[in-house]
Amino acid sequence: MSHPYKQFENTPLWNIVNKAIEDLVENDDIEEKTQREYIVGYISKLLNELNTGRD
Repeated sequence: MSHPYKQFENTPLWNIVNKAIEDLVENDDIEEKTQREYIVGYISKLLNELNTGRD
């Protein structure tokens, strides 16, 4: 299934965010109700915008 965050896949940022979410899920700190790609993609998009100065 495609998602709107393809541009961030396979980047260091994507990998870090994905690992953080994976750890939180495994520790039962959070429960995913949305597909992982959308969660990681959205957070990656926001962090990228902060890093580049775009709002």
